[in-house]
Amino acid sequence: MANHTVQEATRNLTTSVQEANQALVKSAVEIQERNLKYAQSTLENGIEVLKSSAEDTRHLIQELVEEPQQQAVYQTMVNIALAAQERNVKYAQSILENGTEVLKAQSESTRDLVQTLTEQSRKQQEAFQTLARGSFNAFVEFVNAPFSYYQQALETAGSVAPKATRPAQTK
Repeated sequence: MANHTVQEATRNLTTSVQEANQALVKSAVEIQERNLKYAQSTLENGIEVLKSSAEDTRHLIQELVEEPQQQAVYQTMVNIALAAQERNVKYAQSILENGTEVLKAQSESTRDLVQTLTEQSRKQQEAFQTLARGSFNAFVEFVNAPFSYYQQALETAGSVAPKATRPAQTK
C-alpha cells in the first residue's frame, strides 16, 4: 500500500512538472507570436508610410518641373506636408494601439501562466510531502526491522517455553 502511494506521488509529481513545463513553453510561444505580429504590422505600416512619402515627393518634383507658378508649388508642398503629417500621426497611433493590445494580451497570458504554475506548484508540494512520508515510513520500517525480528523471536521463545516445561512438570 505504501509503495503504491509513493509510486502514485512520483507519477503525480512527474505529471505536474510536465504540465508546468508545457504551460511555460506554450506561453513563450504565444508571446513570440504576438511580438512577431506586432513587429510585422509595425514594419508593414512603416513601409506604407514611406511609400506614400516617396510618391508625394515624386509628385512634388513633377509639379516643380511642370508648374512655373510658385503659388501652385507652395500649395502642393503644403498639401503634401499635411498628408505626410496625417500619415505619421496614423502610423504612431497604430503603433501605440497595437502595442497596447500586445501588452494587454501578454499580461493576461502572464496571469494565466502564474495561475497554472501556482496550481502545479501546489500539486508538486503535495507529491513531495507524500514522497517524504513514504520515505520516512520506509526508513522507520528499516530501522525497526531488526527489533521486530528479535521481538518475534522472543514471542516465539515465550510461547515455546511453557510447552517445553509442561512435560517436565508431569513427570
